[in-house]
Amino acid sequence: VYASAEAGRPATIAHQQSTVMAMLECAEPSLVAWRVLARVGDAFMTVEEEDAVAVMRRLARPLGNDPAIISGESGGAGLAGLIRAAGDRRMRAALGLDSHSRVLVVNSEGATDAGRYAELVGVRPDDVLMQLA
Repeated sequence: VYASAEAGRPATIAHQQSTVMAMLECAEPSLVAWRVLARVGDAFMTVEEEDAVAVMRRLARPLGNDPAIISGESGGAGLAGLIRAAGDRRMRAALGLDSHSRVLVVNSEGATDAGRYAELVGVRPDDVLMQLA
């Protein structure tokens, strides 16, 4: 999708190195999805592997009274992108993010592989669920 946004039309890229965000790994965009995204998308970005995993860890071990959330590698990509953008002055300005912004982040995936989740996060999904009980 990012390559398509750069090209201004649907683009196909050669498969490269696999990503921990496997559910988001695609060599070409869905044409139906692209027609929507091309019209309504304000910005496109890529997300680093370590940022996606950091979000998984942060959601599993929240601060204060925030609830724990079990997020898979792909599920937290939107929040990872927002955190990256919010921490970069130029990106904030380009996106118009400020103290008045309202942002909706969708977490589209839980722990699809409990073993891999525990390996990446350092805690099992069941243990995160116990925090919610």
